[in-house]
Amino acid sequence: MFRIIGHPAMPDSSWIEIGRGLNVLKTGDTDQAQALAHTLQTINPPYDINQADPFRDFPQYLDGPGYRRRIDPSRKTAALAIFAASPQLVRELTAIDPVYYETGRIEFGRRRDHSRWVNFVELAGSIRWSEIEPTISSLLDHTGAAGKALRQQLRPAIAPLRGVDRIKGPVAATLKEHLETLSPFLPAQRQEQLDRCLNAIDRAEHFRRAKDRASAWLPYFVLITAATVGLTGNNGDETAATRLQAMSVAPLTFLTARLATVDTDKISWNQRLSRTNRQLEDLYPGLTLQCELEGATATLESRERPDPLSFHELPVVRRIEALMAAASVLHEQLHGNQPIFLLDVNGMQLQPAEQTDLLQILLRHCHHWQSVVVPDRDFLAICSKRLGPGGKDGHALAQLVDASPAA
Repeated sequence: MFRIIGHPAMPDSSWIEIGRGLNVLKTGDTDQAQALAHTLQTINPPYDINQADPFRDFPQYLDGPGYRRRIDPSRKTAALAIFAASPQLVRELTAIDPVYYETGRIEFGRRRDHSRWVNFVELAGSIRWSEIEPTISSLLDHTGAAGKALRQQLRPAIAPLRGVDRIKGPVAATLKEHLETLSPFLPAQRQEQLDRCLNAIDRAEHFRRAKDRASAWLPYFVLITAATVGLTGNNGDETAATRLQAMSVAPLTFLTARLATVDTDKISWNQRLSRTNRQLEDLYPGLTLQCELEGATATLESRERPDPLSFHELPVVRRIEALMAAASVLHEQLHGNQPIFLLDVNGMQLQPAEQTDLLQILLRHCHHWQSVVVPDRDFLAICSKRLGPGGKDGHALAQLVDASPAA
């Protein structure tokens, strides 16, 4: 589920729950639906967020009765998303700290200053002093003279602590360093108690590592728009045409650049491209991805007929499918999972036959791809007719999602 906060078109959305497969948003307002998709992408976009500056048009002040307050970008979240942790991710997190065995949901947020935060729902990121102080006192009491001496050494570090204080940073390091020296003086039955205490003190460091792992697992949000598929006019301007071509494959160029940090020599890179194109053949027969190892733009080409077609020569719906297929394969190689597709149909001006074709493509792949669609009026009408109650094409992994703003 996700929500956005502070967008000019939708200042405060409700929580919107999306499922696996195909999700078609219903808002009754195109600007609001587009705001949802474009802002949601900032959770994990396939672009440099600092360069793109996606929140530049957000209000800078909060106005209320008799006051105006400047918004602090470092403290104001613009987009939030909550994910169910996969079984594989839970296993990896549990290897960091057994407490993460209880991980069910992970919350990601993007602030207006472009920083991102991560929380494990209902799991604290560090231990409080009140939770370990009795254990530490008990351990010191069972180490005789050594415990008495250590208590004196710890006094400067623990004297200022209050029960609610979190144990992390220098305080955690000092506690751990001194408590580890107790082991030789403790009876055997107290060793497990010491180990649990040391593990609790490490909770903040474990939390940092767990956040890093969860962030690495988080899929990219790939946004496809009219501009992405080359439907924005360039009026014969060659520079604009070149820019649009680069924009069309920008997510693919981003993903290939990440893969290039793994395959750093030309031989392994060419092997990577061969594997990619073999996988692409299963999703989109005849589609080929090309990209040089260093700093090149990714290109797509179709061999559907004797004369190869470039990406922009394909019919528009086939361009959408080609982008999704290529991003799917690259993302799986990079992350081991699938991206989340955000498809904004507005401005594409699809004909009825193209709309039907697009819906069929999304349904055909919805067991494999998770997508959130921002429909225009005509595409929403088709989706409502064919996916809504009593629709003849009702599908277990396709749904209409009410995305109305919060009351």
